[in-house]
Amino acid sequence: MTNFIHRAGIMMLILLSTLACSNDQVMYDNGMSTNISEHSGQHPIYRPDLFPEHVVIPFEESMGQPLEKGTAPIGAKLIQSFVLPGSEAEVLVYTNGVASSGLTGYLKGRNSEWKLGDMPNFDENQVWIHPLSFLTGEVSGAVIEIPFGSIGAKKGLLTYHHNTDSWHVVDFQGHTTIPMDIDSDGVPEWIGNQTDWVPPALEIHRWVTEHERFESTVLQSSSLFPEIANDEPSYSSLFIENGQPLIQIGNNDAYAFFTYDQGVLKQYRPADTRDRVLEMQMARSH
Repeated sequence: MTNFIHRAGIMMLILLSTLACSNDQVMYDNGMSTNISEHSGQHPIYRPDLFPEHVVIPFEESMGQPLEKGTAPIGAKLIQSFVLPGSEAEVLVYTNGVASSGLTGYLKGRNSEWKLGDMPNFDENQVWIHPLSFLTGEVSGAVIEIPFGSIGAKKGLLTYHHNTDSWHVVDFQGHTTIPMDIDSDGVPEWIGNQTDWVPPALEIHRWVTEHERFESTVLQSSSLFPEIANDEPSYSSLFIENGQPLIQIGNNDAYAFFTYDQGVLKQYRPADTRDRVLEMQMARSH
């Protein structure tokens, strides 16, 4: 009797253990099962067939910092000035002589002067501004390489329109951007590869000659691939591999790779199709 009870107890423990393990599994239609404790979610897969071979990117005019008319106060000292190429327009940096008040930038056109804003990290010994040499004709421009303005933009693009004596300032809304010619046409784009955003997103600013303005886009919208509205992309990110800019675009289910060519995305099929965005996120979590 004692042996029978002992054997019955062992059988009961085995049965309970089997039932407990079965509760940790979920069965799929294909008969395959996966352990929930091991897989918290399904990862997207490489599916280039779900994306078009090429698509024209929707761009809009880049948001600009609003300007107010203003001149340097009486007694202010001119620290530095920069004349935009091919024009009479200038970027001026003044101080009023009070160390605690910092420096202020102004934009001077043919018959007008505008206040650019505070320039707290200005160093007259460093290179702080460069001409935009690809701008010609009725437009001149420059890129400011130091923080400026009311929101402390990290960098900015200035354009002066000769025929209207007007300025436009692109401050990237405070986002980090770098100049990069990602389509090798000789004209740089300003790229915000916002990998810290959730989800990550690629921001592109480009000069459009026919409109005489900078235009921008974020490759993370339903208007990017309107024909697959139910599977619109939710993230985008730029990678540089062997000198080749490679853009990964996808959502929770699938992703594909693209190159950029003058406002057009062209699908690219690399030999290595691993999920770069997933690898980037996993590396940051460790």
